Amino acid sequence: MIKMVVSSFYNTIIDEEDAIPTSTMLEIERIRQKGILFSICTNRQYKEILDYNKDFSFVYYIISLNGSVVYDVSKEKIIYQKKLTKTNINKIYKFLPDLEYKFYSEKEIYNSISDIEDKDIYKIEIELSDNEKKIKDKLKNLPINLSILELNGKKYIEITSNQASMFSGVDKISLKKDLDLSNIIAISGNESDISLVQNIKRNFIVKNASKELKKYAYKIVKSNIEKGVEIVLSKIK
Repeated sequence: MIKMVVSSFYNTIIDEEDAIPTSTMLEIERIRQKGILFSICTNRQYKEILDYNKDFSFVYYIISLNGSVVYDVSKEKIIYQKKLTKTNINKIYKFLPDLEYKFYSEKEIYNSISDIEDKDIYKIEIELSDNEKKIKDKLKNLPINLSILELNGKKYIEITSNQASMFSGVDKISLKKDLDLSNIIAISGNESDISLVQNIKRNFIVKNASKELKKYAYKIVKSNIEKGVEIVLSKIK
């Protein structure tokens, strides 16, 4: 019996107009009425998802910043957070001082390491040039998680604590709600979801996802432009 659906946001449920289609919203509402929790996982901050939730409430939990922050929407509170240590942030910057950075706090984004001295940072995003392997090699011995993000023709490396992943976020929710992993469906489209689809057997990967993510697919479904999420939801009876 399905008790929770977890869906990626960008590249998965959002269409070409940067919106969730109305027909998809109706399917979300239908499963909500059946008591199924609909949750979002995203590499962005949870406040971006809350903006979509204002006019039509559809989400119970938001697993944000690649699992570094888990937000309970109904209670308006964070139920889990795992920041990067200052030591690891400084080591990353020392190894790779000349690249373009974005440092993500719970709600703000900073572009300079000098701006984050007294800030809690949950995710680092670095724009990649042609030396992806070299960058990964420099970071491989640090206690961190790495994933690749492709956006608007550019590639980025995303860095979080090794105790933060999309799956760790889902695991926190499942423990809180006493859910078995067999009661959860995952719908994914981003490489940062790999830990999730490795652990959730019933996972559906949109066809516009990367080849790396598709390796772990239970089923491949239509893209976000073709309402792949909606198709999966419509089969939940």
